[in-house]
Amino acid sequence: MAENLSTNENQLTASIVTPDGTVYNQSDVSLAVLDTLEGEIGIMANHIPIVVALKISQMRIHRGKDEDLYTVNGGFAEFSNNTLTVVADSAENAKDIDVSRAQAAEERAKIRARNAQTTDESARARVALARAINRINASKVR
Repeated sequence: MAENLSTNENQLTASIVTPDGTVYNQSDVSLAVLDTLEGEIGIMANHIPIVVALKISQMRIHRGKDEDLYTVNGGFAEFSNNTLTVVADSAENAKDIDVSRAQAAEERAKIRARNAQTTDESARARVALARAINRINASKVR
């Protein structure tokens, strides 16, 4: 039987991993809320094992009275043995978002979308726009 990695039976360990490395790792998580392609899901300790694809969205992580908010740009989440692992293209703590940089990225993406010559260019511009808007929205919550 797998060992419970959490320090408390009502807590889980959550981590967010990107190609650049681990951006989040806490073992005292009571609830993680993710936006999947199928809708929003909450993960608590002892949840059934699951693997889900994630939208470009925000991930809320509850630790006691504290809440950590991260932007997650695609990827997937896997939960088993009270360990939640999110693997994303990129992720960022909402507290660290440079709003003016995100707004500039939004404007660039809008211009790219308007000037797109191919379906591929249009799709890439829409993804860049969704990421910028996600960052801007998360910065308003912090």
